[in-house]
Amino acid sequence: MRGPAVRDVRRRVARRLCLLVAALALTGPVTLAGAQPAGAAAVAFPAVHARTATLALSGQIQGAEEKIDITGSLSVTVVTRTNTGGGGTARIISALGPTTGVGQTTGGRYLFVGADSDELAFPPGPVTPLIASPVFREIGLFVPPHPIVPPHPISFLKVGVTVTGDGEIDDIVALLNLIEDPDNP
Repeated sequence: MRGPAVRDVRRRVARRLCLLVAALALTGPVTLAGAQPAGAAAVAFPAVHARTATLALSGQIQGAEEKIDITGSLSVTVVTRTNTGGGGTARIISALGPTTGVGQTTGGRYLFVGADSDELAFPPGPVTPLIASPVFREIGLFVPPHPIVPPHPISFLKVGVTVTGDGEIDDIVALLNLIEDPDNP
């Protein structure tokens, strides 16, 4: 077999091979869809969602030495990763922007610095609130003859995130651990 006869055989084999591949491609998804267990979660494959927010900070907190009036900003990035069956984990990354304070008693100036990362699990379900308590550093900006105090770890706010069961991030908020002043209700 030479020449045109060989080409005809090759064309027939190629045509049959293409038909076979097409038939397998059509039956593959039907088999996979039918193989899912009854009542499977709406999340078929793990998904990743991310959202960033910059939030203003303003209020009075309890510092290491005294009550401090604080102003500044906080950048919060939330990254969620869903599980195949629903629910998943959320990484909440909090980083202070320029944040300063003034002491109520001494008038001393303070600087707050740092970043923190928390990883929290969320269950499958409609909406889950997540709360993280990041830890930052409080630095007293005293000048001589006052003593130099090393940075003090401080957790003066809560970061709240609302996550849906499929990992979508609905809302990001930051709340200072405010001090209630009985003279200023």
